[in-house]
Amino acid sequence: MPTATAPKLSAKRTPALRGACEKSARDVVSVISRTSRKSPAALTDLVDSLTGVIERTTELLLAGKGVRIIEDNQALTTQEAADLLNVSRPHLVKLLETGEIPQLPKAGLHRRVARFEVLNYKRGRDAKRESALGELAHLSQRHRLGY
Repeated sequence: MPTATAPKLSAKRTPALRGACEKSARDVVSVISRTSRKSPAALTDLVDSLTGVIERTTELLLAGKGVRIIEDNQALTTQEAADLLNVSRPHLVKLLETGEIPQLPKAGLHRRVARFEVLNYKRGRDAKRESALGELAHLSQRHRLGY
């Protein structure tokens, strides 16, 4: 997928940048609201989401970084999902079989996994790791182990 880049500039968050991003988001939602039957609450949520996306994209581009948009419910192969989690494919298959990560219906004989589900699992796993690390640090300080 192509990425967009810009020259390196300072990527500072400013109220002016936030305001411009919110105006852009409101303009997009205004066009959508004319053709859509979405509720006002859904449109407000859309403005908030778009504002964040536009602001973050702008910051990354100003920092000279590439930006790529990936659909969250994209179907991944087991190898792609394993690579995303940095685990072996057999381990990922075990996670699918135990139900720790829900899988999509098979495509023929091939398993598929929603990218969204893999990222949810990864966030949960990372949160558990962070919690365990914090607990270990706390215990080592309490017992004066010097770590």
